[in-house]
Amino acid sequence: MSNAGIERESERVEQEHFATRIIVVKIGSSTITEGATKENPLNIQLIENIARQCSHLYQNGVNVVIVSSGAVACGHNLLSSAEEQNTPDRQVEAVFGQPTLIGTWVGAFRKFGVVAGQALITENDLEEARKVLQRSLKSGVVIVNANDAVSTTEMEAFLRLADNDRMAAEVADAVEADTILILTDVDGVLDEKRQLIEDGLLIDSNTKFFKGSGVGTGGMESKVEVLDNSAKKGIRGIIASAKRGDIVLEIARGKTQGCTVFKPKQDS
Repeated sequence: MSNAGIERESERVEQEHFATRIIVVKIGSSTITEGATKENPLNIQLIENIARQCSHLYQNGVNVVIVSSGAVACGHNLLSSAEEQNTPDRQVEAVFGQPTLIGTWVGAFRKFGVVAGQALITENDLEEARKVLQRSLKSGVVIVNANDAVSTTEMEAFLRLADNDRMAAEVADAVEADTILILTDVDGVLDEKRQLIEDGLLIDSNTKFFKGSGVGTGGMESKVEVLDNSAKKGIRGIIASAKRGDIVLEIARGKTQGCTVFKPKQDS
């Protein structure tokens, strides 16, 4: 069912103008499950806060894709699984975690009058999903996750994607996004002295990162590599803390202070 009867605010009232047209917001496992338990396997307060901000963007004409990790971690919490997991175990966790993950997102967006849909994507079918994703953006916010449970091959491919970091970049390409925002547990890229590196394009092979911890499979190195490559394609990239109350709106408004920013590189 389309949302033909659901008007965006931009169609009814004066529209707020943003610095982005299409934004991909990526949230990792450790962020979306921070403080979670078996009874509450996800950080619902965080999800609802992100949904609030993304709903405002959507209602004002900005197309939004959320690349949400967390199915495996959510299932792990629900099932009270052992800490050491092999690939089949993680697939089982994804089977039980994904419904709760997407249900929480859909419910959060419903509170703000926005329809949210789900796209489970494998590494091999993203190109085929391009047109569907682009058309879906006209109807609501799209929640994307790797289809972790479909096969051992896909789960192992997911692990190579570094907690959906690369998938976020590939989705950004597919929907022709101008901005990728990766939300983490820290303000951005921190050097070995825990100092924020605000200009991501200054990071090179000699840069030493602060080693944090978390349940995600993607380290800061993967995020830097992904956003550096996207910057070469003209896509603005930002790494920021999900704990900042209006961080998505700030980035959409072009306010990037206190984050790590990868500005689009000009064609030579």
